[in-house]
Amino acid sequence: MIRTVLLSAALVSLSGCISVLQQPDAPDAFYRIGPMEPMHTLNATVTIREPEASRLFSGRSIAAEDETGALRILRGVQWTDNATEMMQGALLDSLSGSGPNAALPSNSSGPAQFELNWRLSEFTLYGGSARCRLDATLLSGRTRTVVAQTSVSTTAVGLDDTNAARAKALTDAGRACVSELASFISAETRKPADAAPAE
Repeated sequence: MIRTVLLSAALVSLSGCISVLQQPDAPDAFYRIGPMEPMHTLNATVTIREPEASRLFSGRSIAAEDETGALRILRGVQWTDNATEMMQGALLDSLSGSGPNAALPSNSSGPAQFELNWRLSEFTLYGGSARCRLDATLLSGRTRTVVAQTSVSTTAVGLDDTNAARAKALTDAGRACVSELASFISAETRKPADAAPAE
């Protein structure tokens, strides 16, 4: 009997503690980077890995840098999925190929002629401006030697100073980054065979 009373009291106490915890605010709007139109043609098979990024840039939160250099989470807006997963998906969308030529996610089976390793090194807001920076390395799929490297940097400006407009600007900057990277991959994989790695 005493044990039952003590257990009930503990549960009541615990429920009281839980009720005072602040629940996170639900975002007012969700944003995505893809889907994108296939605008760049491949002349080879390319494995596209998910880009590396810091924890803040790789998740669903949208970050803004203030005048002191501190990064803060933007309230009321969020990505629909992890930012790095969306960037990978958008890049796969942007690349088209015919026959055996295709862009493949890293979990696909079978070897590819090329492999892309990349890093999302900047994906933030600063005031009304959005900034995206990617650093990418194209490797030979068989020997894993470096074929080419590039850095892509883009910016976009929001229509106003609302968080919704700023998030849309970051979406635009991300899409522009992906499009430039897709153009780089297309150009490198379409080079003559003697300029490409031996397979």
